[in-house]
Formats: sequence, structure tokens, C-alpha cells
Amino acid sequence: MKIAALLPAGEYTKELELILQSFPHEVKLFTKLDEQTVEHLKEVEVLVSTPFFPLTRVILEKMAKLRFVQCASTGYDHLDVEYLKQRGVIVSNVPDANKESVAEHVIMVTLCILRRLEYALQSTRNGVWVLGELASSAHELMGKSFGILGMGRIGRQLAKRLVPFEVTTLYYDLIRLNQKEEEELGASYVTLEELFRLSDIVSIHVPLNHSTHSMVNAKLLSQAKRGLILINAARAEIVEKSALLEALENGTLSAAALDVYENEPPNKDDPILKHPKILVTPHYAGVTWEAQRRIAHRALANVLLFVQGGTPVNQV
Repeated sequence: MKIAALLPAGEYTKELELILQSFPHEVKLFTKLDEQTVEHLKEVEVLVSTPFFPLTRVILEKMAKLRFVQCASTGYDHLDVEYLKQRGVIVSNVPDANKESVAEHVIMVTLCILRRLEYALQSTRNGVWVLGELASSAHELMGKSFGILGMGRIGRQLAKRLVPFEVTTLYYDLIRLNQKEEEELGASYVTLEELFRLSDIVSIHVPLNHSTHSMVNAKLLSQAKRGLILINAARAEIVEKSALLEALENGTLSAAALDVYENEPPNKDDPILKHPKILVTPHYAGVTWEAQRRIAHRALANVLLFVQGGTPVNQV
């Protein structure tokens, strides 16, 4: 059985590469997606894929022998999953591996914004002592209303970590938790509009699909509590970019933290990168050494399961 892995070169996939060296079956590794790579992929039956290389239908149509795609990631929107399902190709992801890392990232950027860490850091390094200014403009997380948009695996990890901060946790999801789960997480269910109207901070944790594309738009933001902090470590397309920038300009949003972009990496002249009210990071909310190790082991264990005749887990 011909197996291939399409991975970016560098430290990001180092753990996966190390495991591949001792994998009981030969795996052909590709670090770029060009015409030569696509030619090789025509013979592949099993593919380990990452979001760094979007596989369009045009490319997938050339991979006539493909039987199983294992995403070495939680996300799988870099694939035309519906087309693959029509062909009978199995697609699996690794849904649980980085939920802790993302939840910690959200709390980190929330505290950075509330305490104005970036400004304090740069001012101090430049020899400017802004202690008096920060005394009246830095804020605690305690006592705030924290809204979670999407109470799935990551949303629950976030809610659990918010408990010690003594916040009011609100959430919206298509599927409401049962009463016991809500009590354990200290979270209260509200409508989508109420989430934005009542929260001081909203963090987005829904998948990107037809119903969530542009979910956070001008209409929804117009109903938001003034001064809201918006955090997006899910997918860029969930938030309408023009509405986000307008809300920052008119004060509806006091700040935003973005870890995801429509184009990655974003263009250097993208206004988001230079905006003084946006904290930007390079899509690394879920990228920690621990998370990458878990992803690598679980992804290749699933590949081995398939190769040995088993049914892959975590099918999407």
C-alpha cells in the first residue's frame, strides 16, 4: 500500500517526521505541493495531510487510487471533504489533540489585552515609564462576562479554565449542554445575540461551514456590548473582515485578538497586521510541542489501523 505525507518543512512537523522514520511501512514524504508532487500523489492510497497544503477538487481528482486521508490536524477545511465522501474516500482528523493549547492561548491573549501587556512591554523597553497611565487603563479578568461561541471540545476546555478567574461564563451553541454539564463548567446558555450583547469578551470556537461563514457580521456586531473584546482562534472567514474593522473604528469593539487569516500567511499590507487595536499571532493557538506530539502519534496510529485492515477512528 502506497502511503504519502504532505508536510511543511521545518520544526512544525519535526515530531511527525521522527515517527515516520520508525513507522512499520514506507511513507513517502513531500514538503511542497507542486506539479511533481501531484504526479507522485496519483499512485497514493493513503495520505497524511495538513492545512498548510489545500487540496482542491482539481488535485484530488488526479488521485484516483486514494482510499484514506488522515489530517494531522483538528481542522479539515483544506480538503473537499464532500467530494471525497462521494468517492468513498475516508477522511479522519485528530479532534482532541490541541484543545488544551487553544484554550490556554485564549486566556493568554485575553489577559494581554486587558492588562495592555504589549504596550507596557514596548514602553518599558523604550525607556518610557507608563505606570500611571496603566493604573487607569489596565483591567482584571475577574468579574467580567466571558462569552464562548461554540461549546465543543475547545469551548469546554476554555470554560473549565475560566472558573478560577471568577468570571460570568456565557455560551451559545446549536446544541445546548445538559444541566449537569452547565453546572460543572459554570456556564449559562444564551442566544447568539445575547452572547454579544451581554459579554465583555467573546471567543469564537465554531467550525467553518456554510452556516458559520460570516456568522459574526455587521448586524451581529451592531448589537454587541460597547467595548467588547473579540477573539478568533477558529477560522478567519467566520468573522466578516470589513465589519470587524468598522467595529474597531467606531468603538463597538475595544480590541481583537486574531490567530487566523483569510490568507496564511497574510499579505504584509493587510490592515489587520498594523491595526493598533488588534493583537495578531501566526495561527499558533494550537501549536505547542505537547499538542504536536499528540497529533503526530494519534494521526499515524490511525494510519496504521487502516493499513492493518481496521476502521479508522475520528472520521469526519
